[in-house]
Amino acid sequence: MIDKIFDLWKREREGTKILPMSIDFYSVMRDDLKKRTKKAKEQINPLIKTVLEAHLGRIKFVVNDLIKIRSMKIIQLVIRGDEVKVNLAREEINFYQRLKAIYGVYRKEIFSPKDVAYTDIGKILDEESDEVGDSIEYVAIRIVKKTKEITGLDGNIYGPFEPEDVCLLPKENAIGLVRRDIAEDIALAEIKRTL
Repeated sequence: MIDKIFDLWKREREGTKILPMSIDFYSVMRDDLKKRTKKAKEQINPLIKTVLEAHLGRIKFVVNDLIKIRSMKIIQLVIRGDEVKVNLAREEINFYQRLKAIYGVYRKEIFSPKDVAYTDIGKILDEESDEVGDSIEYVAIRIVKKTKEITGLDGNIYGPFEPEDVCLLPKENAIGLVRRDIAEDIALAEIKRTL
């Protein structure tokens, strides 16, 4: 994953057009960074720990710079009125759609201020969150390790959680917790018990 991040970062810096990215890029990247952070924290040898932390710092710098570069390219697409012609990560698609809606209200406010209500942007974002809410699939999970609050894909805050808590989370968030052994999928646990 790290090679993909560095490669994409270098290519994004060299070009003016936004490059294609898989829809789950940031989700996979977050999981990878969490594993590397955990590995660095658990390292006993101080020399190895220092090297791992330095490498992690470099990765975080590259990721933040990549986000900045791609965000600027998305902003430029919106301002020019261009449509996105490549695949973007889920978070970038949401950013593009929200920004496009807000920019439309902003321009409308400049050219026909009496046609714009102060609630227009709020309405746009509310409608969008309703649409996102309708398309999100939720999964029941059982928490097995204590965890802090998390922000769900639907924008809601969940937690903090204690072991044995049961909750309904957006599927993407639930998968992330299950992969990190913080939770277990209740449906799968029930199937295993019956076997």
